[in-house]
Amino acid sequence: MNQSDFIALSTHLSAVAQYIPLRWGRIQNDRTDGSINMFIYNTYADLDNALKGLPGETQDYFKKRWFLWKCAQCDEYLFYRNKDIVSNPNFKDQDWDFEFFGRSDLRFDLKGTLVPRQIRERNSGFIIPNDHMEIIRFNYEEQSKGVRNHHQNRLFVVHIPKIWTRENLLRANFVAKSNAYEAYVNKLRNNPNYKFFNYEGLKSDLIYLLENSDNSIRFEFASASINF
Repeated sequence: MNQSDFIALSTHLSAVAQYIPLRWGRIQNDRTDGSINMFIYNTYADLDNALKGLPGETQDYFKKRWFLWKCAQCDEYLFYRNKDIVSNPNFKDQDWDFEFFGRSDLRFDLKGTLVPRQIRERNSGFIIPNDHMEIIRFNYEEQSKGVRNHHQNRLFVVHIPKIWTRENLLRANFVAKSNAYEAYVNKLRNNPNYKFFNYEGLKSDLIYLLENSDNSIRFEFASASINF
């Protein structure tokens, strides 16, 4: 992806975010994925047309999955456009999306996610939990069990909308994400001994994107990772 591709795709995703279902309807799985080849559709309109005739739940599944996949492409670009960050040249390789500073030990898979429901219910809403590792463990242990089930270093972008119905709008706020990701890259660049979270020998970290009551966005990094 180049800058022109990013502008076109990010603009499109921001425009269609309001039409994307808030829930998948089911966990990501190979059986449903086999219904259509989602990856050949570049626009929401093309995907929507291809889904006609399928059950409503299946349509919701693909619309949400397509939207998250396209958002992930934009998120990844916003990282590897920074100096000394490179994208994985093998787009079929599911082990990592980008590498920091020419260090093979700092290759990460990027995952956009939410605060898990059980944590939200316990904390009475969308807030940053005290136990960052709980989010990390959940995302490793409750991931898809299909062919995309991989364990690798992961950087989690945790979306925290002011209300749950604004989730898709927050995921497509690439202006705010650009600022957050650039700040995170600079943080790593200035701290060569940065302390990541450890999950079964794998490096992990969290970037929180929080929507304020006035719809503005702020970002925070998991406090346990600070190593100045």
